[in-house]
Amino acid sequence: MFVRVGTTQRPITRQYDELVKAINANPNPAYPGRNYAVPSRNPYDRLTDLDSNLNAGNKIGGVSARIKWDVGPGTLTSVTAWRFWDWKPENDRDFTGLSVVSKSQNPSQQDQYSQEFRYNYESQKIDFVVGLFGFKQRIDTQGTEQQGADASRWSLTGANAGNPSILQGLTATNTQWLKSTSAALFGQLSWKVTDALTIQSGARLNYDKKSGFYQRVVTTGSGAVINSCAPTATQGNAVLTAQCGVYQPQLSAPSDSAWNFTYDFNVNYKIAQDILAYATYAKSFKTLGINQNGLPLNSDNTVNYAVGTVKPERVNHFEVGLKTQFWDRRATFNLTAFRTEIENFQATVNGGQFGTTRGYLANADKVRSQGIEADFKVVASDRFTAYANGAYTDAKYVKFCNAPPPPELSGGSSTGIAVTGRCTYTGTPGSAATANQVSPPFVDISGERLPGVSKWAFSYGAEYNIPVTLLDKDGQLYLGVDGNYRSHWNSNASPSIYTEVKGYALTNFRAGFRGEGFDIFGWVRNAFDVNYIENLQVAPGNTGLIAGQPGDPQTWGGTIKFSF
Repeated sequence: MFVRVGTTQRPITRQYDELVKAINANPNPAYPGRNYAVPSRNPYDRLTDLDSNLNAGNKIGGVSARIKWDVGPGTLTSVTAWRFWDWKPENDRDFTGLSVVSKSQNPSQQDQYSQEFRYNYESQKIDFVVGLFGFKQRIDTQGTEQQGADASRWSLTGANAGNPSILQGLTATNTQWLKSTSAALFGQLSWKVTDALTIQSGARLNYDKKSGFYQRVVTTGSGAVINSCAPTATQGNAVLTAQCGVYQPQLSAPSDSAWNFTYDFNVNYKIAQDILAYATYAKSFKTLGINQNGLPLNSDNTVNYAVGTVKPERVNHFEVGLKTQFWDRRATFNLTAFRTEIENFQATVNGGQFGTTRGYLANADKVRSQGIEADFKVVASDRFTAYANGAYTDAKYVKFCNAPPPPELSGGSSTGIAVTGRCTYTGTPGSAATANQVSPPFVDISGERLPGVSKWAFSYGAEYNIPVTLLDKDGQLYLGVDGNYRSHWNSNASPSIYTEVKGYALTNFRAGFRGEGFDIFGWVRNAFDVNYIENLQVAPGNTGLIAGQPGDPQTWGGTIKFSF
């Protein structure tokens, strides 16, 4: 829904408020007498006027079988599983009550199978497990996106803007599938050197292959198929050029595979009866990725297929910590310090073109996340328990020199700009958040914070109960409270002044009666009715529109649980 508007580097007439004025001043015959305005510019009024269907149909299911055999001195286990997921989403991709994108739906069907065999052995000094794992997945998607009656005025310039027929009914029909195959050989060995010292090490050899197929067929409002958006096809054809600026026919069959060897090493040392210290190093990975839809455009308006595959992440993780108990083991305190370094970090970015309605994966050279986590829990008595957790996280891009520009540095012209290398260009971009400027082809966000990560986060909770008998039922009356806080964070891959999310603290209460097999309670969430945003998103087109999801207001209700 509408959250705010920020100025981009587009011409001022191509920005959100001016576009709305232009539509109202030149009404489409399909909407006589309309004077459009967003219902509220305060997102906490929770008013929206989306004009497309909204659906989120889900069917999820599966079966699994687990079989164990005693084989020699150990145990052989087989785990076989199948799952499916049918997903039927429909959205309003322009985030307004205007008919810019009139239809957006991408139903998909997922099937996945997995098989694991593992052999476990335990003894007084040595424990180990070895195993094999296989995984196979297929996802089929049938997508449709269509431009509406206001699309020409919203997306085009000059005389074309006044011709609704250029974009109205322009439809992209997408057919795609993605196959994933994974196989792994793994093992882990634990050696109890002494009663106090344990050394554990593991390794995994993983093979992944992903292949896909993507075809986008573009048809005009009259049903004519657009076969090509190459410069030779659009030259001298203003209508086709305008249509290709929104949807381009695509056909691709990306495929890639990778081997990954990962391992970890862990040392546990019991300093005292209830104090355990540990240190861990892990070399791990995140599998390769494939981009199919949402690909960015080249300067000549053709699709950039070079970003169709994404490299695997390479992860080095270091961790040390203490796990302690005291007060006759009624209290627990754990402390952890960590550092994670990731090469080829897979970040979801948006290239900024109107046709790029969804983000795509791109590799950032290197990121780093480090911090400290602590958690405390106390069971003071049978009547009272409490907990508190806290974390400090410093997560930054170490190097990402060719990131897509944020909205305040997007949408302008490329006059005088020439790319000279992967991370270099000549020319001088204009001022940020200022209309009618020259925009950079990319930005260096090395040193900036990672999206979605707060520097500080805390949570807490407590509960008090008393034993009672109600309606001949023995049980407990209880009162509980829990809450959490997170500091500010940015939701755009390239941090933007428009997608900064303020920190917030939430508090929840509950009270009820529980006993053996039942729990009846009332609850209040966000008890103090705090206004907060869960996520912000840059709307397509660089118009400056920022959409988002406000958090739930104060909400109360009741719950009845029975177990049999």
